[in-house]
Amino acid sequence: MEREPAAEIIRRIRMFSAAAWMAFAIWMLATSGWWGFLGLTCSAAVVMINFLWLEEIVEHLLQPAPHPHAWKLTLRSLARFALLGVALVVTIFVARFNALSVLLGFSVVVVGIIGEALYMIYRSFAE
Repeated sequence: MEREPAAEIIRRIRMFSAAAWMAFAIWMLATSGWWGFLGLTCSAAVVMINFLWLEEIVEHLLQPAPHPHAWKLTLRSLARFALLGVALVVTIFVARFNALSVLLGFSVVVVGIIGEALYMIYRSFAE
């Protein structure tokens, strides 16, 4: 069995995560209304920002490439921290911290990884 490029695997994890968010969002809108949906979306945004940030860091560490200018790295890091802060503030204060929606939002990437694992198991049996 040949190995797939990491970018393809990450793309599928993102797709599975987005599908999980959509399924959770429909369910939260139906059961908890707008505030549950907002809490789910903000906590999922926090997790996805962290996931994409980790992906970028690992990619830069593993690829031999010239280092970016320090000011660009600092600016991008500050922008990500600001985005994380806004998403967390909205999750906690505006969405009134609906615990179920926040937990579902934080599990979006986990569901994406589980989806990728199931896909890989299915593919190994299909071959």
